[in-house]
Amino acid sequence: MPKFLVGCLVVIVVLVGVGGTAGYFLVIKPGWEFATGVQEFVQEYAELNEQIERQDDFELPEDGGITSEQFQRFLVAQRDMREAMEGELGTLKERFESMQQEIDDEERDANIGELFTAYQGLGELLIEAKRVQVEALNRYNFSLQEYLYVRNQTYRALGQEVAVASFGDQAPQVRSYTVPDEVVEMVSPHREELMEGYAFAWFGI
Repeated sequence: MPKFLVGCLVVIVVLVGVGGTAGYFLVIKPGWEFATGVQEFVQEYAELNEQIERQDDFELPEDGGITSEQFQRFLVAQRDMREAMEGELGTLKERFESMQQEIDDEERDANIGELFTAYQGLGELLIEAKRVQVEALNRYNFSLQEYLYVRNQTYRALGQEVAVASFGDQAPQVRSYTVPDEVVEMVSPHREELMEGYAFAWFGI
């Protein structure tokens, strides 16, 4: 069971013990329904991952580098994703920017309540974004692992944190990297364009 769903269920169990009957009707029942929705979301997300044509393992470079060819494929994949989502991407950006501002103002990490807020009502939109991502990966010959690696290193080169959430069976391999100077030099001129698609990364896409 994905960690995010486990977290949701833990919160619900705690609230049952604290809130009694009133807590059940005001918080627990809606929370349980939401957790069930998350489980359905995770299943659909995993099914979309299975539609990625390249399923081979991607060997993570030890030096944290990305090639010019990989970066160019990532750029065009992102352009296609932004074009396909058009107005819907604005909704993702607004939700991300609002939550990020609150988190930055209080100098802390997102908590479980904010994760509820972030994903509630966005399930269909995130599934559509995932579908668009899968189409772009297949079009530009990316495996999921290669795409996530190139995406992460690209945004790290811009000084941005990247999402670590993953749904389904293909969680990204996590490794701490430094970003080579040549990657920073390659990515930096494209900052403005890349930040247009940063909401995808923040939501794990």
